Amino acid sequence: MYISANKVKEFRELNKPNDCPILWTKIKNPVLDHDHQTGEVRGVIDNNANNLIGVIENKFFSYCAGNKADLPDVLRRVADYLDRPRTGYLHPVGLNQLVSRFKRKHKEEQLLMLSQFTFVEENEIKACINTKHRAKLYRTLLKTFYETKTTKDSERVERSKNSVQ
Repeated sequence: MYISANKVKEFRELNKPNDCPILWTKIKNPVLDHDHQTGEVRGVIDNNANNLIGVIENKFFSYCAGNKADLPDVLRRVADYLDRPRTGYLHPVGLNQLVSRFKRKHKEEQLLMLSQFTFVEENEIKACINTKHRAKLYRTLLKTFYETKTTKDSERVERSKNSVQ
C-alpha cells in the first residue's frame, strides 16, 4: 500500500510505539523509517535511531560494497566483536581521548578520578594546582596502569575500571 506524503504524519502517529524498537527509549522525535534501497516502510522509530541506521547502511553499502542480505549478519558480528573481553592494551589515540574527556570534567570529579588509582600518593594529587597539571598526572597514571597491568590481573582491572572510563 502506498502512503501519500500528506498521510505520513497520520500513519506515523497511528503506528508509533511507546518505545523505540532500536534504542529501547521513549520516542521523543518519531520518524517513519524506510528502506532506502526498496523504499518500503520499516516502522516508526526515534529520529536518533533513524540517523544511526542511516549512517550504518550508508557506510556498509558505499564503502564496504556490502550486500543488503549480509547486513544483519554483519551487525550481529559487530555486536559479538564489541562484547569480546578487553585486551588490556591502551591505544595512543584512546589515551588522548580519555585525557581530553578528563579535562572537560569539574575539578572535584577530576580529583575523584585521580584518587581511584590505587597506586597514586595523595600528595601527588594535591600538588596539582590546575586542570593542566591534573591532566598530566592522569595521563601518567593511565600509562602506568596499562604498562603494569596484565590481562590476568582481573581484580586490579575491576577496581580501577571506573578511573579509566
